[in-house]
Amino acid sequence: MSFCSFSKEYAENDYTSIENRFITKYLPEADGFFVKVYLYGLFLCRSSASDFSLASLAEVLKTTEDKIRDAFCFWQDYDLVEIISKEPFAVSYLPVRTATGRPTRINYSRYADFNKELLRKMSKAGKDVGYAQSVKYMQFLDENEMQPQALLLIVEYCISKQGEAVSPSYIFNKAKKFIREGLCTYEQVEKALSSYNAHEKEVAALFAVMNESGAPDETDYSLFSRWTEEYGFTYSAVKVAAKHLKKGTMRGLDGLIRDLYSRGKTAEKEIDAYLTQREALTQEVYRIARKLGAKVDNPAAYVDEYAEKWFNCGFDEDSLSSLASYCFKCGLTDFAALNSLVEDLFEKGIVSPESVREFLQAKNDDLKLFERLRSVCANLKKSPANLAMISTWKSWNFNAELIEEAAKRASSSAAPVAYMNKILSEWKRENIFSLDEAQKEIAASAYAGRTAAPADQSKTANRYLSPAVVAADERSARERYYAALREKALLKAEKNRAKAERQTGFSETEKQLSKMEIDLAKAEMFSPETLPALREEKKALLARRRALLAAAGLTEADLSPSYVCPKCKDTGYLKNGAACDCYKLAEKH
Repeated sequence: MSFCSFSKEYAENDYTSIENRFITKYLPEADGFFVKVYLYGLFLCRSSASDFSLASLAEVLKTTEDKIRDAFCFWQDYDLVEIISKEPFAVSYLPVRTATGRPTRINYSRYADFNKELLRKMSKAGKDVGYAQSVKYMQFLDENEMQPQALLLIVEYCISKQGEAVSPSYIFNKAKKFIREGLCTYEQVEKALSSYNAHEKEVAALFAVMNESGAPDETDYSLFSRWTEEYGFTYSAVKVAAKHLKKGTMRGLDGLIRDLYSRGKTAEKEIDAYLTQREALTQEVYRIARKLGAKVDNPAAYVDEYAEKWFNCGFDEDSLSSLASYCFKCGLTDFAALNSLVEDLFEKGIVSPESVREFLQAKNDDLKLFERLRSVCANLKKSPANLAMISTWKSWNFNAELIEEAAKRASSSAAPVAYMNKILSEWKRENIFSLDEAQKEIAASAYAGRTAAPADQSKTANRYLSPAVVAADERSARERYYAALREKALLKAEKNRAKAERQTGFSETEKQLSKMEIDLAKAEMFSPETLPALREEKKALLARRRALLAAAGLTEADLSPSYVCPKCKDTGYLKNGAACDCYKLAEKH
């Protein structure tokens, strides 16, 4: 079958000659070669030569296959043919009477010189320019305010960069960039391209310094021109910045140059000294982060906000590293916490390495003491606030032994720090500042408690504390007692329910009973006549649940908490707010 054929619609018209519409409307606007291709293809539609191919037509018309493709592309724009396959190439002819397409009229004579020069330049690069591509170039010139000679300069530049790989899309993208920058005339484009070529060696050297792959383009040259012409950097200064950037891109280098320019550092020595210092600060940021146990994604932000300020305040690397380690021990693991400590030390004049060491020695002694306190008071939590109390208590003139004695007394308290604070404040009020005095006071209180009346024993045993402290401590003990009872009852009920739910069908029965309550409520409101049946159904479900519980060795009562005191449900108080009968029992615990 021939590669050209009639469409179904065309065949139905049964035309065997050229329509007058084609001759009057389309033939005058078309190139003679295109008309020749159209007519011969029309002839082939009626031909019985099944082996006639695109190559055969090219041979008959003494041309190339690409030019024949271009001709059919031209007629396809007019809706006179449809290219139904590119490989193998196949065309379907459409009826002229229904054609509506009309390509943009192009003044070919206006671009005759442009097309010749374009073909010459592209031929040198081993590229052919067919009709379709030629039309694209001419349409681009018609649609954009760019001189043809300016576009030819861009074509030549693109060929020099891409070689045989150059494509119309690459050329058009470059041309559009020039247009956006307002470079449309031959002189403007020539000046811009000459600037690129003038800096080609310098930009290539910067690529090598930064280990950047690929070849520079006009964007890179534009950046370089901005740095040297607008910002006033020398090539040597830019190269120094690139060396410090090491592995990077021209975009990254542009950001660095902008930063240097904003800081007024444009000379080589200034740039080198500043960037060397920044690199040292960056390393210090990472070092401090490791000590703090913090993660740093963008060190530059930490350099600007913290490290540079700390060094300007006079702190050295070792001091900052030691302070970071101290913060980590205290549970403070971010730069903001370290910054608060550094600012506090700076205000107190603790800046020199010696004064920082003395400060840390005292703080580490407090940490060691805190660990000793935790060994005798397990409830004591390590936190910055609790650690700060050590210094406060020392400022009250209490030594480590007395503080540790207070911790022992607070070992059973739910709030040990508050309890210790109460004890130490009472000792301070009574001028008890030695371990012997505290132990004598405790012994005296214990003796008084044993000899006093039962009602007064509690008060006498705690004579070194104020009545408010004693009352608060007793209340806390009672609350812990009742909380333990409730938790035990709830835990037992939860275990029983979990055991019941392991019985096949129990969970489903529970769901049905829950739904039954809703159904009963609705029936009472809207359909009372269904209540008897629903109640019987509920009775059956309850019986089934009891049977499943019995199979698990349980009763329905086992699913609810079994409180020691059913009256107050192990709270110590009745619903009216009065103390329960079990309240006296709780006091003994």
